[in-house]
Amino acid sequence: MVILSEKAPVLYEISQFINPKHKIDEATIHQAKLVIADTIGTAFSGVNSKAFSSARLRDLFLSAENEFDVWGNSYIRTSYTAAVFYNTLSISSTDFDEGHRKAVGHPASLVVPVAVLLGQKFKRPFSHVLEAVIIGYEVGTRFSQARVREKINSYSTGRWGGIATAATAAYLLGLTDYQKVHALSNAAVLSPAMLGGSTDVSTGSMSKEGVAWAAQVGLQSALIAKNGFTGPYLFVDETDDYHKDILVENLGIEWLINSNYFKPYACCRWLHPAIKAVLALREENNLYWFRIRKIEVEVFSRALDLISTKYPEDPIEAQFHLPYVLACALRFNKVIPEFFAKEYLKMNEISTLIQKISLIPSEQYSNAFPGKLQSKVTIELPNGKIFSKEILEAPWEAGSHPTETELWEKFKLQAGDKNEYIFKRIMECDENEVLDFNREET
Repeated sequence: MVILSEKAPVLYEISQFINPKHKIDEATIHQAKLVIADTIGTAFSGVNSKAFSSARLRDLFLSAENEFDVWGNSYIRTSYTAAVFYNTLSISSTDFDEGHRKAVGHPASLVVPVAVLLGQKFKRPFSHVLEAVIIGYEVGTRFSQARVREKINSYSTGRWGGIATAATAAYLLGLTDYQKVHALSNAAVLSPAMLGGSTDVSTGSMSKEGVAWAAQVGLQSALIAKNGFTGPYLFVDETDDYHKDILVENLGIEWLINSNYFKPYACCRWLHPAIKAVLALREENNLYWFRIRKIEVEVFSRALDLISTKYPEDPIEAQFHLPYVLACALRFNKVIPEFFAKEYLKMNEISTLIQKISLIPSEQYSNAFPGKLQSKVTIELPNGKIFSKEILEAPWEAGSHPTETELWEKFKLQAGDKNEYIFKRIMECDENEVLDFNREET
């Protein structure tokens, strides 16, 4: 029998990390609760998206077991595997979910549905669910960060997201080290390849970053590994696709979930600095959208790659379209999921503002990407007055996390007052109890 600790020592070390031996501090546990609450809140707006309704099939993941929630839609009950798929899809559909700079993507959109639903399925205490989220988040983010940059042709979360969910599921399923190695290996080879460049999103593809498929791959990879299904376990140790030191250095010493970012605007994170600049200029100078003559936006070049048309033609394309979201910010003083409905895409005010916006690639900001998201906006009025604002860090980053109250307000914006009990239950659930949302508090 192959001795994995000798043949694949790096991957084996990661498999050993996926276990309940860690003593996770209270601050990190609290952060995990906030991440879970914010992520589930995003599902409530996502179930109203065209992407969600188009993907919903009655015969997908057929099962006699229909006990699990699709968050935000009380009329859908399904199997836990289908619930993982649909919840992940809804979470990613509005682009309002959190992320991590080192992952260049969205770990929680994958690990939260898997952890919560597996916890409900197998009656795991909430403490185990929290640990699974923290550990899955850590493994997935490290695998994304450790990729050799010259070999990356797509930053889509689906590329590495299956590994994150496999780690999450492996923890809650109680897999052996041998099984965990193969769960991660299966997920790595079976995760969606995605297309290179910005092709995944610039065309308005509902597949977006492939997170729903990656989550399903990760879950299934762990389930079949438990039954003895083996994978290509040398995908780390005998290739040059990853910086191995990044994968294991200080593993379990600090937790990457603490340095995530949350989203105040419902669109691609890359666009947030420019939105923050526009909103600041609007407020500080009492600007009215209809009095603006022109707008110049200096931004890193990758943000420009996301734009394929002058005016976005569908909601997904609009989420990555910098002129469109800036027009929404100027017109409505916020960027929320409902602004990506068809009626907003056709508004004359929005198209008029888009015509006034010019985008300028900045070498300085491009060099800072992806570690920093930076932008500068300059607005000129008909009388010649010029106002400029430079933003060197996107809002709600690790050093400026929102308060619990601010995240609750974001949750309420999407889920409504009647679902306040869900946010409260996540934040106050006894860690020895099973977390569920089936009974509303009175």
